Amino acid sequence: MGYLQECVGIESRYRRNRTAWASHLEESRQLMLEAAGQCDTRDTVLIFGAGLLHDIPLADLLGMFRRVILADILFMAPARRAAEREQRLELVTLDVTASLTSLAEGKTELTQPTAYLDDPSISLVISASILSQLFVVPNAYLEKHFGQGDAESEVLGQALVRAHLAYLGAFECPVALIADETHIIRDRSGAETATASALHDVPLPLGGRSWDWDICPLGEIDRDHAVMHRVRGYQDFPKT
Repeated sequence: MGYLQECVGIESRYRRNRTAWASHLEESRQLMLEAAGQCDTRDTVLIFGAGLLHDIPLADLLGMFRRVILADILFMAPARRAAEREQRLELVTLDVTASLTSLAEGKTELTQPTAYLDDPSISLVISASILSQLFVVPNAYLEKHFGQGDAESEVLGQALVRAHLAYLGAFECPVALIADETHIIRDRSGAETATASALHDVPLPLGGRSWDWDICPLGEIDRDHAVMHRVRGYQDFPKT
């Protein structure tokens, strides 16, 4: 569906902009460690969207928990090498939406994910910067192969965001969430010229803390505009 291409693109963008990304990655790592430090038990930490590991304090988490599970749609070399070195690190290929098989066939009815909800060993769940990415590849795929329009993409995007938030809310253990909330375009002077929801206007709960991620500095897209993401993080995601 395009996930490998997307992953390679993210890694390439990171390599070009690692200095600009540094503060965001450190904020993410710090929030995860704060969440881990508040856990009553230290059995297993389950991380959705560990991806390329740039924002994951893996060594610290391995020192705090008996087991670390990285659950993602695919894993690149850094995660595979880490798992080869550490037996307590488990890589699980997982469709966190539980719906990609039907989406690949052009069917947009979603299945609510349930993976690990019945696992009593899970002490902490971390959703690491994937909330705003869940719909990117499916919508692009459906637009290309099934002629899906903008309105349908908006509806599907909202449904995938809401389904993930509901999934996180169903865990009995603490949950940490890091998510892009707003896209911000700035001109060469730094003035904001446009903003848009990163989550198809699905609101996040009150609370947490926010910071800016300089994801596309001047020159990454063009020499006159930069793109920032406003990120919101919860070390203890509020459940309804």
